[in-house]
Amino acid sequence: MRQLALASIRHRIGGFAGVVIAVLCASALLTALGVLFESGLRAGVAPQRYAGAAVVVAGPQALPVAGDLDVPLSERAPLPADAVARVAAVPGVARAVGESSAPVVVPGGPGAVALGWSSAALTPLALRDGAEPRGPGEVVLDAALADRVGARVGDRLPLAFGGGPEPHVVTGIAAATGVDTARRPALFLTDEQARARSGRPDQVDVVGVLAAPGVDPDDLADRVRTALTGLAAEVRTGAARGDLEFTDVGRVRSELVVLTLAFAGTTLLVAVLVVAGTLGLSIRQRARELALLRAVAATPRQVHRLVGAEILIAAGAAAVLGAGPGFAAAHLMRDAFAGAGLLPGDFALALSPLPPLAAVLLVVGTARVAGWFAARRAASAPPVDALREASVEPEGLGRARVVAGLASVVLGPGAATTPLFVPGEFGAAVAASSALLLVLGAALLGPLLVGRAARLLARPLRALSPVGGHLAVEGVAANARRLAAVVTPMVLAVATASVQIFTQTTVSAAAAAQADDGVVADFVLAGPVGLAPQVTDAVRAVAGVRQATPVVRGQVFVDQTVLGDPQVTAYAAQGLPAGGFGDTLDLRPREGDLTALRGEAVALSATAAASIGVGVGDRVDLRLGDGAAVRPTVVALYDRGLGFGDVTLPRDVLAAHTTTRLDHSVLVRTDGSAGPGLAALAERFPGLAVQDRAALEAAGQAGRDAQSWTSLIALLVVLGYLAISVVNTLVMATAERSREFALLRLVGTGRRQVARMTRVEALLVVGIAVVVGTAAAVPTLVGVSVGLTGSPLPSVPPLVYLAIVGVTAVLGLAAVAVPTRVALRARPVDVIGVRA
Repeated sequence: MRQLALASIRHRIGGFAGVVIAVLCASALLTALGVLFESGLRAGVAPQRYAGAAVVVAGPQALPVAGDLDVPLSERAPLPADAVARVAAVPGVARAVGESSAPVVVPGGPGAVALGWSSAALTPLALRDGAEPRGPGEVVLDAALADRVGARVGDRLPLAFGGGPEPHVVTGIAAATGVDTARRPALFLTDEQARARSGRPDQVDVVGVLAAPGVDPDDLADRVRTALTGLAAEVRTGAARGDLEFTDVGRVRSELVVLTLAFAGTTLLVAVLVVAGTLGLSIRQRARELALLRAVAATPRQVHRLVGAEILIAAGAAAVLGAGPGFAAAHLMRDAFAGAGLLPGDFALALSPLPPLAAVLLVVGTARVAGWFAARRAASAPPVDALREASVEPEGLGRARVVAGLASVVLGPGAATTPLFVPGEFGAAVAASSALLLVLGAALLGPLLVGRAARLLARPLRALSPVGGHLAVEGVAANARRLAAVVTPMVLAVATASVQIFTQTTVSAAAAAQADDGVVADFVLAGPVGLAPQVTDAVRAVAGVRQATPVVRGQVFVDQTVLGDPQVTAYAAQGLPAGGFGDTLDLRPREGDLTALRGEAVALSATAAASIGVGVGDRVDLRLGDGAAVRPTVVALYDRGLGFGDVTLPRDVLAAHTTTRLDHSVLVRTDGSAGPGLAALAERFPGLAVQDRAALEAAGQAGRDAQSWTSLIALLVVLGYLAISVVNTLVMATAERSREFALLRLVGTGRRQVARMTRVEALLVVGIAVVVGTAAAVPTLVGVSVGLTGSPLPSVPPLVYLAIVGVTAVLGLAAVAVPTRVALRARPVDVIGVRA
């Protein structure tokens, strides 16, 4: 059977080329997503400033979730200061260094971090010039930072720790040998000054451990864990130290896993539909050949074995060849994600044979199953019926296929209504799946849709082009199954692009509108690393200022149970002073009293309250950004959660559990005369920006923008695969019609009339795909909009939608025009005598 399959492939190389392209691209795409997924689990960034530490200890940087991925914290979880002594007492520890840090602005330089001088031993750094800091007002600069700002020993630098500049004398320049520390520019104060500047002298960020000579780091790590029994802490060695040094790496790894998982499901469904459609089209093109095999006594099992052997050879080779481009695509996507801000530029991918192996098995398995179903009718039908159906498509569809298609069409809009009963992100996520159900329904009922559309548009098409339109209508009606295989990837492309893009535009537009309507302040003040409380005090002292509201931004986490499974949900949060924001911020309260926001109190957006299942007067269990647990009472509900965060806490409560303990911004309401006074503050506080109210971004907007770009990058990769699939199937379907074109020309149809016929067919196919794809996306977008914004009207930029339609039309028309022109070059008499 293998020899017969190889001979069949060689004889029909053109027909199998389309299958090979579809499988190869699917394998490459799944390999790329697999590489990114694996990298999210075990890749990262090598340690830099902790390169000299054998062991690094830090607070837990993620919240554990039973049976699911841990949720990374948004702030650094500190350790109690007494942990340093406990680690130092462990046998084999030469020295334990407790590190405290604070953000600092250096004139002419990037945002840097201030550390205690003892932290220099963890790199290790050595003084290149000068001496270590010994008292307040003295500082040692990292050599790279010193070179960047042009500082030398003896210079005086005005350093700003979120407030006004404070003069410091550069007592030394320190450099590391063989370690690149440019990722995190640093300067060094005395240990006492670093602890004071951090705002938490009773805590440390990490404990770095220097091992005694000859002590194995892993063995030492085990001893440290034992010594810290009862204290929640992470103990890392080797490359894993980088996760504790750069907490952003741990967060982006989790985001990368979530992103790839989200797109993997869509990609797998797309690959299944495309590969199945391409194989179905290829096998239908061989229907006469398979029918002849049945006529000469081939059994159904032999036909299935032949088709299966062909698929395993062609698809297997294509899937293996797709692994190489898949690795290349993973690197390209990594670079694109880094450019969008999701990944750091030095994030390394984890490369192993597992992603391509999984991709090959998935794609070849899908192709084998799809081939069995596609060949089922040709293998099982009586030979006479099979020969007849090879020439004329059978009317109607199987009962099981129609029932499954109708069920998908009914379930799709039903899923889109979920946000009416299940509020919040979970309801919106269920609604988002409705488009896939509707696309699946369209794929199953495709021949019926194509046939009905052709009959419905028969009169206007014939009026538009009497000859070409008539031939197109008759050709579409007679070959509805063939064209349905072409319509499916185009429907997928339109629906997928519309749902992904317009979901993001809907949320962004609603958040921006809420932020714009809710900010009633006249000015917004912000700084490069945050604002210290003294900035707010200075603002309040400016003549003409009526109210100044410091705002802290962060995240909180809520333990929830969704469909019986535990889940941790992150919500954007803000911290506001008790009762001190009425003239600067309007959250549009719905219930309760926002002036009661003090102490153990919290206000929630109505959407978040409904998702969590609490109301005014209830207590809610929250985890703050550093993992600290609180149980405040809900004192109010408000509407503008997308604009300002779903959770509002007292400013002091939220600020105490952020890494910097600084304010994100200060909202200022004036009597109209305070402008010059506020502008003068920029001279007192380095980097202070005084902007109008339009400058305030909606809560979480920067994160949503980064997520939008990364989602768009992943979407473009999927759409690129769909575009290749659209062209591939259209070229296959059109190239197979060379005998049909020759017959039309022999009976008197001109070249232009045949070309016009194919153009009309292509326009009809594109029109069906656009209408069906849009119809599949609309219920989803309405449901998602209701779930996330409360409004049934999604934000759909017309130009973006026209671009989606335009690209679909160009692909469809070009993929038909080129093979048609090639087919029409040959003489009809030569073509009509060839049996493919």
